[in-house]
Amino acid sequence: MTIKTKILSLAFFVFSCIGFAQSNCATLKGCERKLCELNTKLAAAKKAGNQSQIKGVEDAISKTKKNCTTKTVNNDLDKKVKEKQQKVNERTADLNKAIKDQESTEKINKKKKKLAEAKADLNKALAEQKTK
Repeated sequence: MTIKTKILSLAFFVFSCIGFAQSNCATLKGCERKLCELNTKLAAAKKAGNQSQIKGVEDAISKTKKNCTTKTVNNDLDKKVKEKQQKVNERTADLNKAIKDQESTEKINKKKKKLAEAKADLNKALAEQKTK
């Protein structure tokens, strides 16, 4: 096996494990889900050898264990949804302004794409909020 093949195989394995771990977290709710997701991030940081990220995630785990309640999780999700909704509103305004100002088709299409991405992020946050 060449070095390139080994690296690609290792990267695929790591991302597969992370994806599997995240899919397991999706079945959890509230604080358990938050801790599961943080532990997944911790495992990835350890595999990457990123000491500052390891420290940050360990601190977040500690704080989550100490302070996490259903109310804090709900507040976090509500805040996330509001931020995503604000982004959709901004992207919509940008698109409307571009259309009003008769900008180029290329610019309008880019703004449409950014709006679609913002809407997808909002829908993801809303779905996550429903599973709390």
